[in-house]
Amino acid sequence: MTNYIEKMTYLGTPAVKAGNEHLEIIVVPEWGSNVISLVDKETKMHLLREPETTESFHDTPTLYGIPILFPPNRISDGTFIFRGRTYHFDINEKDKHHHLHGFLYDKKWDIITMKQTDEEVIIETEIDLSEIPHVYKQFPHHAVVRMTYILKDNTLYKHATIMNKGKDAFPWGLGYHTTFVFPEESSLFSLTADQQWELDERLLPTGKLIDIPNQEALHEGMLLRQQLDDVFLSSYQKRGGENQAVIYHQHAHLNMIYKADEQFKHWVVYNADGTQGYLCPEPYTWVTNAVNLDLPSSLTGLHVLEPGEEKTVKSSITIERNHR
Repeated sequence: MTNYIEKMTYLGTPAVKAGNEHLEIIVVPEWGSNVISLVDKETKMHLLREPETTESFHDTPTLYGIPILFPPNRISDGTFIFRGRTYHFDINEKDKHHHLHGFLYDKKWDIITMKQTDEEVIIETEIDLSEIPHVYKQFPHHAVVRMTYILKDNTLYKHATIMNKGKDAFPWGLGYHTTFVFPEESSLFSLTADQQWELDERLLPTGKLIDIPNQEALHEGMLLRQQLDDVFLSSYQKRGGENQAVIYHQHAHLNMIYKADEQFKHWVVYNADGTQGYLCPEPYTWVTNAVNLDLPSSLTGLHVLEPGEEKTVKSSITIERNHR
């Protein structure tokens, strides 16, 4: 089958479907430019957790598909100071009094490119934060984010470009709350991490890095029977090699390799209570609450974009057969 791309509706919402002989994706621009569906053609397996109704998506929009987090995770009390300016982000995690997961995962993005060639299919979407009044009030910068999704062979490539079109520098971090289907009784998980961040009772990093208790099993692939909401430092930072999470679907003889470039220094791994049938390996460019940590930016991943600058960060999801 040749490559294809077309407009469609997903649960009544305008969407774009693209595919090739290996994979098919659906992107919903109005739902935060979310890749809401990723299907392996050979097994017909839906690899991402998908909502059954529009209402269920809007109830928990960060727990379906591939939500874009800008910035990712928690900011303590929604407040930080950068270059003399105090920022106040909305408190949307009331019980712990944090701002959580940024501005983009539920906003409407614009489609700017839909094209196919003999080798690949490309979808590009874009959002201008300065055009959203309640976002601009919290983050008064002309920040533009562009997502480029490329489907080629058995891989989905995700490129995020952050642009500063304003007159002031701003701090930024980006991540993905990638929510994969994960049957706990039969699937394994591995991650290239040697250390994790110690978290306090509000799930904020204390600044201390600790060893991972089951590090060897995590490297090789392990069953996940426990509740997880942990923040890991990628082992790439200290010893190079791969920066990736892998899900091994043993029942389907299928591996999902989730790679991130060197800008993604951290991974959060979340699975609710460990019995819900999904797993979120979340690559982050900055660690939780990075703007409030008194640590080197080379460790926390706190990036700054000066006026006129832009930065692209890349990740990919590859589906491989495992016939062992």
